[in-house]
Amino acid sequence: MMIDYTLENKAGIQQVFSPNNVDIQNVAYDSRKVTAGTAFFCIKGAEQDGHHYIDQAAANGAAVIIGTNASLLKEKQADFPYISFMLADDSQLAMSYFSQQLYGRACEKIDTLAVTGTNGKTTVTSFVHQLLNGSGMKTGSIGTEKVLDHKEKRELPHSTHTTPEAPDLHYIFHKFSEEKIKAVVLEVTSIAVSQRRVAGVLFDIGIHTNLTPEHIDYHGSFSEYKAAKMQLFQQVKKAVVNLDDEGMGRDLAASFGGPMLTYGMREEGDVRAAVREITSEGTTITLFLPKEKHVVFLPFFGDHNIANFLAAICSCLHMEVPVSKLLKQTPAIQTPAGRFQFIDTCEKFSIITDFAHTPDALKKVITSVRKMNYRRLILLIAGNGIRDRSQHPELAEAVEGQAETVVVTVEHPDRSERPVILKEVLAGFSEIPEHTELYRDKGVEKALSLAGENDLVLLTGLGSLDHQVINGKEVPYSEADVIQRFVQSCREESAAR
Repeated sequence: MMIDYTLENKAGIQQVFSPNNVDIQNVAYDSRKVTAGTAFFCIKGAEQDGHHYIDQAAANGAAVIIGTNASLLKEKQADFPYISFMLADDSQLAMSYFSQQLYGRACEKIDTLAVTGTNGKTTVTSFVHQLLNGSGMKTGSIGTEKVLDHKEKRELPHSTHTTPEAPDLHYIFHKFSEEKIKAVVLEVTSIAVSQRRVAGVLFDIGIHTNLTPEHIDYHGSFSEYKAAKMQLFQQVKKAVVNLDDEGMGRDLAASFGGPMLTYGMREEGDVRAAVREITSEGTTITLFLPKEKHVVFLPFFGDHNIANFLAAICSCLHMEVPVSKLLKQTPAIQTPAGRFQFIDTCEKFSIITDFAHTPDALKKVITSVRKMNYRRLILLIAGNGIRDRSQHPELAEAVEGQAETVVVTVEHPDRSERPVILKEVLAGFSEIPEHTELYRDKGVEKALSLAGENDLVLLTGLGSLDHQVINGKEVPYSEADVIQRFVQSCREESAAR
């Protein structure tokens, strides 16, 4: 595709060192993925600087190279006069606009719903995906659960765990548009906003779940973290806002200038819910809508999940889906794997896994669990080497005194020492728990070994992820396999007695 970036310079191109018009066939920020006709973007990351790979990109056939180091670009243009070099204000911003234009602005051809918040993004995304598809609107989703179309998981490029980098994101929009998919709902993180992955996209709907401290190690302060979340709502047409959220909800409701629907369990939002009954099968609520109310059964538990359901309902109302269609689907709606998920092992005790990995999320899931019937609560929490480690002591503070037994372990150590991570979590306890394990599988086994009849084992942190990050690599890991091996071993020991 011929692209002239001097005509519409939203990409922030300051200077072009060679002819303006270039034929672009591909966009890449990894020099190993450069082929003939590729626009290569020199991105500065925490460990790598793309400017160091200009020679490799040129050798692989780059047609244009974009970076922010003016003197180096001029020097390399002399070495490779047949390649166009462009100086950008921000390489990631330029990459987002190049990607958008390369794929024909496909994001404008489908309805886009962006979900952001500290907790609940994956669940809200899943609920919206289920409700819209069930209502007859072909909808895809992008996020922690990877990429799904209206029927199944797709093997499409997904460069990060949650919000893809711009080239992958706009390629997915393009594929969905080609396949006549009407809408796509995606998780948008604060880091994705800061790194310009969604720059230039005007979302049809922006959905806010909540805001509590997270990623402070990346953003530098809670105020900067909040600012990144708020920034997303400068590029949405309609908003869905959680009025119960003190971290950001009320500020957002007061400042957003477009059409907005609010929700809450405590505050008088446009959409709200009151719990009527909790059984072993799920929760019955009264659902209050702007002009009507309904008694609704939901096959899941927890006020936080009910709030996520309300966010999804608001989103579908913004999409003008009839309430009658939505209510027909609620008895079958499911939370994503690893989100307050019961693990059926046919044992005399119960097991729940939940992705809760922040202090606020832990408090919410424990509050929900404590409304259930059990003899003792055995809780596993995990320090994490790839998340904001300043929160490790707060994890301990959030759970202390909330369970009869606590097991503390380590997950995703990455390049950190496991004993150091464990020590950071233990520092938050006033009384050090009796049970600690340096490896998550051993921690899970320990928690299960402590369970007796009618006990409840709550395994938090990892959720349904199929790997752990160790020394910079994703190492396969299956919590379900760990649980099943333990259960099978116990049965074999019992049979041998």
